[in-house]
Amino acid sequence: MFRYLWLIALVFCTELLAEDRFHFSGYGSLVGGKVIGGEVDPSGEKEFQVDFYDYAFYTEELDFEQESMVALQMRADVMDRLTATIQLVAKGADGWSPDIDWAYLSYQVGQDGTLMAGRRMLPMYYFSEYMEVGYAYPWLRPPANLYWWEITQFNGLTYAHSFYLGDWTLTPSVFGGRETQRDIKSHDFWRNRGGYYFPEAGTYIAGTADVTWSKILGANLAMSNDWIDLRASYFRTHYNTTADVFFTDELDINNDGVVDQRIERRFKPDGTPFVSGDWPLTDFDLDFYGLGGSFTFEHVIVLFDYNYVVYDDGYGSEFPTFYVSMVYNHETWQPYIGLSTAKLELTKDWQGFGVGDAEEHQIMTLGLRYNLGSSAAIKLEYNDFQDKGDRSPWFDFSYHNDAKLLSLGIDFVF
Repeated sequence: MFRYLWLIALVFCTELLAEDRFHFSGYGSLVGGKVIGGEVDPSGEKEFQVDFYDYAFYTEELDFEQESMVALQMRADVMDRLTATIQLVAKGADGWSPDIDWAYLSYQVGQDGTLMAGRRMLPMYYFSEYMEVGYAYPWLRPPANLYWWEITQFNGLTYAHSFYLGDWTLTPSVFGGRETQRDIKSHDFWRNRGGYYFPEAGTYIAGTADVTWSKILGANLAMSNDWIDLRASYFRTHYNTTADVFFTDELDINNDGVVDQRIERRFKPDGTPFVSGDWPLTDFDLDFYGLGGSFTFEHVIVLFDYNYVVYDDGYGSEFPTFYVSMVYNHETWQPYIGLSTAKLELTKDWQGFGVGDAEEHQIMTLGLRYNLGSSAAIKLEYNDFQDKGDRSPWFDFSYHNDAKLLSLGIDFVF
């Protein structure tokens, strides 16, 4: 219901149109890319993943659809202290189907507090608030092996309060809610490449996987002075994923010990589909810890983001990920370099699988940004993905294989 709160506000305030209280803005990207080297992965292609959320990836064919996108944001001053915001986003990787990314109300509490209700970005990463606004950061994209979670928005409440402490501006906030994403592309994408061992019973039906983060509850702290900007975040949620499944009945009509017919059962007697049940790999608590920031010097900007995620699943999975980047601070030309690393560590010996590092990979980034003015920038970027997870006797959880990507794009705001 939260995503429709903004509609309620606008229905009762139609006179705002005449009073010029609507404010429109937007942003977009036009990006083309091509894999220029690497190894064939389990799909039979040389692939480079650039967006885990929408599962955009490049192959050896030049492609302009995967990361190209456009967004339109509208903010309405509903009444004194109350505003409504909605943001529509259309992406080439999603067939240019517009989605509501943001839809929330903001109410100013006193001079320094803000209460927000509705759908907005989950404050996970340093760049969460504008992770899709390419013009807002130097690179063509944040590193996909760091910014990779299936859920990045949530429906709920956030309260933020700002104050000053010496030369520092501090904004602590608390938030809570839930989110469900339906027909998650990741489950189909990775199953074709050797991953996702669910469900426990039945056969998975492609295109039916849903993921829910319920009971989201967390806190965020933003602090900055004239050259340091930091974000710290923590939240806990309950992770659950389900999918439609089917069962196969084997019939021995002649009673001769040989199967004569196989019948698929996809629906229960009441006509509802069979849905996979909960087990330790699909139903568990998740803890997210994040710390990111930037340091601005005279000629160089240093940016970093560190995430540590813990699953209370059968494997006791832990995901430490880290990114650091250096950008030459020039008004027009901004060359940059970056390195991101990600690992999956298993801490529980579930069903005799063992413990230890099960996945590891890194992305090295080199690029150049050229600012066309105050509203557009051209970026040329080279990425080298190295899969370090294939360690005997482990199964290679990362299913990626090495890949090198060259891409060129233009980011703009309006």
